[in-house]
Amino acid sequence: MNARFVTVDDEIDLFCTDSGGDTGGGTYPVVLVHGWLCDSDDWIHLLPLLTPRTRVITLDLRGHGRLTAARSGYGPAVFADDVATVMRTLGVSKALVVGHSAGAEVGVLVGDRHPALVAGLVAIDPVYALPPERRAGFEARAEKLAGPGAAALAANHFALIEGPHTSAYLREWHQRRPFAIAPHVIAETSRGFALGPDSIRLRPGADAVLLRRRVPVFAVYRDASQAAVDRALCPHPLSEFHSWPDAGHWLHQEDPVRFYRMFRNWLARLDH
Repeated sequence: MNARFVTVDDEIDLFCTDSGGDTGGGTYPVVLVHGWLCDSDDWIHLLPLLTPRTRVITLDLRGHGRLTAARSGYGPAVFADDVATVMRTLGVSKALVVGHSAGAEVGVLVGDRHPALVAGLVAIDPVYALPPERRAGFEARAEKLAGPGAAALAANHFALIEGPHTSAYLREWHQRRPFAIAPHVIAETSRGFALGPDSIRLRPGADAVLLRRRVPVFAVYRDASQAAVDRALCPHPLSEFHSWPDAGHWLHQEDPVRFYRMFRNWLARLDH
């Protein structure tokens, strides 16, 4: 594994890792984008499965993980441009961009804003294209997260999206994650992803961006109804949408082998 920092603007250096290599079993490099209030360690469950076959890039999004939080710049389009800068710096293009949760929103915008970099999109329980009536709830949550105790509120939210079979150690880990994030980052990312001008969190505003996807998409949801919405908004014939109703939000950590096998089967379709 090669670890380094990549400068994405005058004040931000993003931590990233570059692992593995194409040994004949993987056609595309893979870029892994973590979700809200997490970091690149979220992928340790999948990395041993992916790296023997292909080149894998991970990174900490700005304000997350191993760097000092910037004063501003926490909308999803800024995150997408950061990912694109890391990819170009490392010489990565025509990659599969894999995003969990809010990271899937970032992945969609990488493809929309930097299409030459992306060969396919993988979404793990994404939170885009939600019903418009959920806007009031996002506004209320953003207001609360702008006040005191934001990390504890975020940890409570994480507890609500675990699954019936989520292990005790994963529950404990997820509960601790928000307390490593600066309060202003918690507040600004909450508002930017759900309510900002480049948000794809809610319909109908998300529809135009999702319909512009011209690459194959592989998505796994907890909610079958949201999987159906995504399928209807994705024109590529090689796309696949699955639902795991018995899983928690971090389904790729709960059962990485199951996820990896499904992902590899989809890759085999792309290779052919």
